[in-house]
Amino acid sequence: MTRHAWSPGYVRHCGPDVVPAEAPQDLPGPPPLRCADGARLRGESLAASAVRYRRFLLLEVPGPWGSSALDARHLDAGVARQLGAAASASGAHVLLIRRPGRHPAAGPAAGQRAWALADTSPGAERVLWGTWRDPADLLSLDLTAGLPATACDTGPQRLALVCTNGKRDQCCALRGRPVADAIATTGWDTWECSHLGGHRFAATIMLLPTGDMFGWLDPESALEVVRWFGAGQLVLSQYRGRAGQPVPVQAALHAAAVRLGDSRRDAVQALSACPAPAATGAGRPDRQAEDDADLWQVEIIHRTVHGPAAAYRVILARSRLAPALLSCLDSSPKAETRYEVLAFSRIC
Repeated sequence: MTRHAWSPGYVRHCGPDVVPAEAPQDLPGPPPLRCADGARLRGESLAASAVRYRRFLLLEVPGPWGSSALDARHLDAGVARQLGAAASASGAHVLLIRRPGRHPAAGPAAGQRAWALADTSPGAERVLWGTWRDPADLLSLDLTAGLPATACDTGPQRLALVCTNGKRDQCCALRGRPVADAIATTGWDTWECSHLGGHRFAATIMLLPTGDMFGWLDPESALEVVRWFGAGQLVLSQYRGRAGQPVPVQAALHAAAVRLGDSRRDAVQALSACPAPAATGAGRPDRQAEDDADLWQVEIIHRTVHGPAAAYRVILARSRLAPALLSCLDSSPKAETRYEVLAFSRIC
């Protein structure tokens, strides 16, 4: 076996005029494992990982972003606080958006910009558009008002948001930007956006107004996802779930679609969801029972292409994954919650 110059036990023989070489002291180590690579190596599932929000306030901000959408980098600090409080009270999530491409620095008063309020609630899936110039203009927005049907006339209703917030996580920027560029060549109104949640699933996207989320995309798979979505199908292998749905419901719907072999959008829908009887503690408030429940029962309906619809009951168990670094910026491991199917049965 040949010994290399820096192998243990190697002795270099030198002539009288040759100075022995010293072993390098600071050889570069392997590159750090980024969170998206780590999640794949762990075999983590991206199913049932969509965010809990149903409403989203989109603010066009072309310049570089900070780690938070409302960190007062592009908005007056007072406006940012008031807008953040209003969004929190209404259950909305604020996202910064910008067109794909290079992003030169832009000040707070860099001309007219777009805002959009998206509602992903079933039956109210639409996006209302408007413009703003001064950050104070945003304080007049009613984030709780129902979106009228005429909202569809105010701007695009088929949006693809791609998380590229590098200050929040490097995986999102490195993997998201090529995906945004690819989707921008399609008929989707494409925007880069700030933190969507789930850095380790980068590149990750959300399609509005339905709120369907997908992850672990590259340019090629992203094009497949939007193509099949436009044809009424979900690519289940990269489907994270629909924004606004409880995690147990997301898990039940995903499992049902896989087991039934039906990837059509809305082919399976939730009828009800609650802690399973064995998980409901006597004498505890309902809300606390839900927070503490380790077992969930979700009833779904499957609308078949031919024949009558069928109903199923799904029993799921909550578990915690082993702690891991979930973001490139994490300094300590965190444990995520997952729901696994214990029983899947037809009820009618």
